[in-house]
Amino acid sequence: MEPISFIINFISAMSIGEQLSIATGLIYIFLSVRQNPLCWPFGIVSVGIWMVIVFQGKLYSDAFLQLVYVVLGFYGWYQWLRGGTDNSPLKVQRVDFKLGLRLTLIGIAAFLPTGYIMENYLEASFPWWDALTTVLSLIAQYLLARKYMENWLLWITADAMYIGIYYAKGWTGYSGLMAVYTTMAVIGFLSWLKSYRADRGLECSA
Repeated sequence: MEPISFIINFISAMSIGEQLSIATGLIYIFLSVRQNPLCWPFGIVSVGIWMVIVFQGKLYSDAFLQLVYVVLGFYGWYQWLRGGTDNSPLKVQRVDFKLGLRLTLIGIAAFLPTGYIMENYLEASFPWWDALTTVLSLIAQYLLARKYMENWLLWITADAMYIGIYYAKGWTGYSGLMAVYTTMAVIGFLSWLKSYRADRGLECSA
């Protein structure tokens, strides 16, 4: 119970804006695990609030990243509702080899300049780790928007890295929150895998 109490006390010390961002973010993850399209407005609100907070703190690169998440949020909302066949809601799908290779190449191409910029211009504490988690998170968000099951594997990887990064930076509370996000991502993967297998089973029996 001690880690939970620490996180509760940590959140209690935050501003109202930070608390709202975390609360709506947790609702967003919970609903996305359940494949509820209402997850997207909560996610948009969460990252929108955080975008304003970090912009006011002059963390302009972080603010831009949150803006990208907002755009992907609207994209995902539309895709979940009308991105399937004949404008039907999307079903859970898998990443095929071609898409996986393309995203891997895009990730490598984005990682190198992002790490260089973070190291030489943004003075990040862990520039290359920050670059890696940023690229992984953006690809994961795109896959989530398109309802690819593998998004959860990338989120598990990125969030697990964030646990160590935030802890090393002395942000113990955020490290604890990332542990919660990692756990929810594991639950999300298992839930979507079950849904995917159920859908394939119905298609095979039809």
